[in-house]
Amino acid sequence: GDPPEDTQQDNRELGPPLVLRSLFGDESASCKAPRPSDAAYQPRDDAGTLFTATLERLSVNDPLGLYLDSSDSLTLFVCLVNPGTHPGSLLPAHVYNASVHDSLKLRDGDFIVEVNGISGSATALARAVSSAKTLGLKVRRPILATHRVNKAGVSLGLDLQFSQQGTMLCISQVLDGAVQQSGVDIRAGDRILKVNGVPGRTEELLNLLSTSSAPEITTSRCVEVIAA
Repeated sequence: GDPPEDTQQDNRELGPPLVLRSLFGDESASCKAPRPSDAAYQPRDDAGTLFTATLERLSVNDPLGLYLDSSDSLTLFVCLVNPGTHPGSLLPAHVYNASVHDSLKLRDGDFIVEVNGISGSATALARAVSSAKTLGLKVRRPILATHRVNKAGVSLGLDLQFSQQGTMLCISQVLDGAVQQSGVDIRAGDRILKVNGVPGRTEELLNLLSTSSAPEITTSRCVEVIAA
């Protein structure tokens, strides 16, 4: 169920992420996104940079090796890059990563902001991903930040959108509450990836926000989402 009202306001549970295991390439995976490792989502020097990646597959039905989430409605967020293989072949994401410098590799936490010239809607991006064998992706590195917010007995004032199958919480509005009063740079469009240094699935993050009197919130920001 939803967390207590003193944590956030007007939570909206979304449906499953648009792109599930059919693109991830792991038939043993459930519809839930794989849980991030405790070492996931570390700040890097290339935060906020944009690069292009090209993935090739033999059929539009072949998985890419990416688990994607569409909760912010504008981008496809890379929950996890599958490091393994698909039966009989390497996954396109794995082939691509093996062929490029570390600075151009697809990583957990990246944002896909354009697919084959299409941008501006996660639904349109997902449609483009599912309909072409060659995918020209524009990928934005995340800008990560961590803020401690003392709730001081009031609501955080965050309007959150989320999927029970996901691994993050999308902030759709920052309302009156502890976050706004604290003056920290948390904005509509940011994604909450960790609470108190711990990544996890939606219900874990919500529980940590609810039970912590001064939660440490790690957010991921995409330039295109904030500008929209």
